[in-house]
Amino acid sequence: MFNIFKKNKKDEGYQKYSSLIPYSEYIELKKNIPSKKESLIFDKKIKMTDSFWYLHSLNELFVEEVYQFKSDKKNPYIIDCGSNIGLSILYFKRLFPEARIVGFEPDNDICAIAKSNLSQFGIYDVDLQQKAVWINNEPLIFAKLGSLSGHFVDKESENTIKIETVRLKDYLQEPVDFLKIDIEGPEFDIIKDCKDDLKNVENIFVEYHSFAENPQMIGELLIYLKEAGFKLYIKEAWENMKNPYIEKKGPYFDLQLNIFGYRL
Repeated sequence: MFNIFKKNKKDEGYQKYSSLIPYSEYIELKKNIPSKKESLIFDKKIKMTDSFWYLHSLNELFVEEVYQFKSDKKNPYIIDCGSNIGLSILYFKRLFPEARIVGFEPDNDICAIAKSNLSQFGIYDVDLQQKAVWINNEPLIFAKLGSLSGHFVDKESENTIKIETVRLKDYLQEPVDFLKIDIEGPEFDIIKDCKDDLKNVENIFVEYHSFAENPQMIGELLIYLKEAGFKLYIKEAWENMKNPYIEKKGPYFDLQLNIFGYRL
């Protein structure tokens, strides 16, 4: 009996992943071995970039289902800004197999991984572009960090690439059932540029990032979403500071929020 109890305690952290990945795979991922670049999910082998953030994404997407929404349509229109390795698109396609999805991922290596992962599930009807959403169509410099935190920078360096951009506003000229914006920093500028067309969006998710050295624009962003008619729910996306009165600034971002906008 004692051994059974110990086994249950050992498996406790795995329970929420049990329908996604095998137990042996979970143990390997928990070790966060840098050389581990593949995983088995839903009995399909896919590529990944980082074990820690991969497990974090599995929990957020497939356990907590933070992007779950309802639609009367069989083929809702979904725009996925910041597709990363394709897990969000995979979630949307499991939710709505006939969904019409446009995805954007600026990192060329990660975008290639996303396309490979989607092909493992026979998903070929998604318009996944190796581009970044922005306020115009001018090329920008993008810092590749190899996982979830790639972002725009002002100067070229060893880990940067020049990327194409698209103006998100141009994609909001028709009804959009779900708009996801998780792009590591420029979300305020883009929401500001799109604010008059957000009326065409039924549901919106924005992960707000505040760089420690820059002014926080969360107040203005929330006003734009409110003026677009969204009811809002907000929760912390990541704990950047345990003692904000002491720390004052986080190591990179000083604030990360998950903002859910929906219509009643």
